[in-house]
Amino acid sequence: MAGIPHPIMCIHGFAGHPQDWWGDGFAGYLVEKGGLDPDLIHTFHYGYDDEGNYNNMGEITHIAQRLTRYETDDPEELNSQLLRLSEKSQAKGGPAKVDIVAHSMGGIIARYYLKQHKAGLWDPGTPCPVRKLIELGSPNWGLDVLNLLGLMPEGSFLTKLLRFLEKLPALGGQPATQLRELETALRQIQNRARDEFFATEVPGAWLVTAPPLRQMAADSEFMQELNAPGAMPTEVSYHCLYGDIRVSLAVNWGRFTVYRRTAYLGDLLVPVESASTVPGVDSSSYPFPYQKKLTLWIGKPAAAVSAQAQDLSDYLPPSYHSNLRKNPEVQAKALQVLTT
Repeated sequence: MAGIPHPIMCIHGFAGHPQDWWGDGFAGYLVEKGGLDPDLIHTFHYGYDDEGNYNNMGEITHIAQRLTRYETDDPEELNSQLLRLSEKSQAKGGPAKVDIVAHSMGGIIARYYLKQHKAGLWDPGTPCPVRKLIELGSPNWGLDVLNLLGLMPEGSFLTKLLRFLEKLPALGGQPATQLRELETALRQIQNRARDEFFATEVPGAWLVTAPPLRQMAADSEFMQELNAPGAMPTEVSYHCLYGDIRVSLAVNWGRFTVYRRTAYLGDLLVPVESASTVPGVDSSSYPFPYQKKLTLWIGKPAAAVSAQAQDLSDYLPPSYHSNLRKNPEVQAKALQVLTT
């Protein structure tokens, strides 16, 4: 029995693959829980490079053009065209407007198509074929893949105080060493997140020279044009689903808490301020928070701190960038936005 005719184009992100939407359970959730017709859930295909490899690290401007209508006999190219999906939906009694669900760079690809369509450059003479754009962790204000966040600024008063206290012979626990251990664990989880996302076999060797990463830099000409006033069509409904991971540090001395600070990590790759809004248009914002609390004790043994550090560096939470698609809460919210 066919499900509800609801045309959806799923666009994956950097280093991903169309099958990720089914492999992570996202598309299956829309079918099983939403009753949607699986034949109208299309997964966008990036195409191939000159060497015949899947082109998931190519120029955004070239990849996005595959969303336009053109003549081809290739099923992967046909299924990637928004107007073809619109016609297919209408033939099944469904709506003409397509909803896009995009993860990470996929949201930027979708937005570039929308910009070009509004300017009359792509699919000219046709109404905008998109009803809603639902982004999962898209870097709308740009991406800095080399930026790592810490628990506190280097050279802060607390850092200097802990270093001083560590020199006192009567004070055990090595508070400055404990702090460095927690800072190292925080950087390890951020490095691990990037290594996994960029699918690199060499830890820390992120592909910062890849064309789309240069394009998505906050100060790039590409991002400035994409975020220019009036670039996005206002008839499209924009929705931002994003991870909001927070790591809080409390420093205790005896019964007193002498310091508190929270590091806001976004989804470990894209910061909240970049993923939570679409510039120049009204957009709905749906955070998926995750809180991790760390405690440092001045004057006490450091064993508990080591356990906290290990736990932090070992676990990529459900609100982490690459986990958003498989996060049940994200799936449920995306279905709700799609069907309302």
